[in-house]
Amino acid sequence: MVAAEGRLQVAGLASLFQTSDDSIRRDLRALAADGRIRRLHGVVLPAAPPPDSFAERDGQHADEKAAIGRALVPLLRPGSTVFFDGGTTTLAAARAMPTDLALSVVTTSPPVALALVDHPGVEVILVGGTFDRASRTVVGALAVEAIRAVRADAAVLGLCSLSPGGVSTTGLEEAAVKRAMADSSARCVALGTADKLGLVSPHMVMPAEQLDTLITCAAPADRIKDFVDIGVDVISAPL
Repeated sequence: MVAAEGRLQVAGLASLFQTSDDSIRRDLRALAADGRIRRLHGVVLPAAPPPDSFAERDGQHADEKAAIGRALVPLLRPGSTVFFDGGTTTLAAARAMPTDLALSVVTTSPPVALALVDHPGVEVILVGGTFDRASRTVVGALAVEAIRAVRADAAVLGLCSLSPGGVSTTGLEEAAVKRAMADSSARCVALGTADKLGLVSPHMVMPAEQLDTLITCAAPADRIKDFVDIGVDVISAPL
């Protein structure tokens, strides 16, 4: 039911299933402990599934990611300094950037840096730290310290999970990097395909209200409304 509905209110579940509140609470605790759901302020949300490999994810939702990347381009001001974190959607955004765009990109993602090799106007600053093979990004204390030394015009963050309760991700150190980028930027732009919306992962990055802009593609109207209602500017990228 949670997967089909996207969210369920805890209140009323006992009546729906004709059982006691105590029984519902025990069942929800068991499902949460098993990693099948997340509970948040009286709401039950689907838990994000374990991520596939980077190579597998790079081939998934390719058209949607390319559309999201194209929709980001008008938001990138010439001469600005922009954080790009890791992930396949931010990589698609880097690939979509015009070769004549001039700006500085500070990134923890070697694939993003390589995607910008043939962009002569883009200064690429690759953050150092511990290389995480699974996400193909740089994490750790050295990376966070380097990020905090920059005052960027914008942070472009790929999404693992986004619910009205906040941005979350599967990796503790990845969450710290994303949080540092958001805190060191004048504005925060999140990129995510529709399947990332309404999910919750174990490690919180920041409240959803801290996002300035969400760029997605082919997302159901009710999922988008959640974020419009809390003041996030939502851009639905056309395919």
